[in-house]
Amino acid sequence: MITVAKRAFVTLCVIFTATMGGWSLLGLAFAGPEPGIVLTLSILLACALLTGLQALWFSGRLLRRAAYPLCVLGFGTTALPALALCAWLGAWIPDHEPGAWISFCVIYLAVLAVTTIAYSLYYRRTAGSYDEALARYREERRD
Repeated sequence: MITVAKRAFVTLCVIFTATMGGWSLLGLAFAGPEPGIVLTLSILLACALLTGLQALWFSGRLLRRAAYPLCVLGFGTTALPALALCAWLGAWIPDHEPGAWISFCVIYLAVLAVTTIAYSLYYRRTAGSYDEALARYREERRD
């Protein structure tokens, strides 16, 4: 049942994304660069860029057996310019307010740091428990 729900959710996401992209492009063609249309397309572009960067840095294809912090550093340093480009294209932040751009970067770095630390702690706890379970299993098999 969970597998069916996951497939349905993924299908929903794909259909929603394709529909929003298609209708936004049609809106752009017929209505011109209206702020809502440009914002929607810039968010879709940001999602596509971040998905590509995630696949690049965390798939193991670019760097085999790279340490997790190195992958996070690579992703983080390439994702910030990608998001800044989308923010500029979509007018997420006023061009004439450098403080807003500084806040954008600070918030991005803070979110990246907090999520990296949280995931690292979770991974250490989970990986540690897997290692312990594997050791218990091997010990039981020897007996």
